Amino acid sequence: MQFIDSHAHLCDPAFDTDRPQTIARVLDAGVTKFIEIACQPNEWDDGLALATQHPAHCAVALGVHPELAHTLTPQALEQLTKQLKDPRAVAVGEIGLDYVYLHESPKEMQLRVLTQMLQLSNDTAKPIVLHVRREGENYEPYDITFDLLKRLWKPAATLKKPGVLHCFSADYETAKQALDHGLLLGINGCFTYKKNEYIREAVKKAGAEHLVLETDCPYLSPQGKRGTRNDPSNIPLIAQWVADYLNMPPEQLAEITTQNALDLYNLN
Repeated sequence: MQFIDSHAHLCDPAFDTDRPQTIARVLDAGVTKFIEIACQPNEWDDGLALATQHPAHCAVALGVHPELAHTLTPQALEQLTKQLKDPRAVAVGEIGLDYVYLHESPKEMQLRVLTQMLQLSNDTAKPIVLHVRREGENYEPYDITFDLLKRLWKPAATLKKPGVLHCFSADYETAKQALDHGLLLGINGCFTYKKNEYIREAVKKAGAEHLVLETDCPYLSPQGKRGTRNDPSNIPLIAQWVADYLNMPPEQLAEITTQNALDLYNLN
């Protein structure tokens, strides 16, 4: 079986002491490609460099995380606009709204930056990697995001899959709205946590054909490895959890999610 980690942060300082060894272990685990998510200005060069170092296995998404919206200066926006033209950059992301961290990047700022990022997706004909996080039962960030997509986002007709709702952690109604916009659902260690039956049920209703697998490493290690650093070698473990819950062979899930990731990031 071959897998793709559709959302990783291997340039994170957590990997500074053993990044080459980690990547070797990832490839040995059958994870043949990983998408590095560089989501603030001081990560963009490093993400592109990682893709250069591992051209057969790594591509990069460039964007501004909503928590880091305050880092998008006019100069940074100009830099991002140029770097998204690089063929190593396969998506705009991760971008979105996050109502948990508002101290440095308040709602109005996040909304402005998300609008700018969606325009970059339109201009570059590249897919989006969405990060949307609510606070408690307040689904307002999702409502606002989906409204913006409807009004402002014009995904290119050439895109087989125009985007992904990364780290899917919501109910089926939210999943359905994402699917209606053509988005895939990014499934990671959150799916495996005991308290998250609502996520598993939403994913079952959505179906495997709408999924990609991700780690969001070094965060969100799957059940059984919580408290340890996550990395893409855990994708097969996440896949086994998902396949078991969906009552399908892991080989079939691997084939479906790998093709979805290839289509999403135009890596065919």
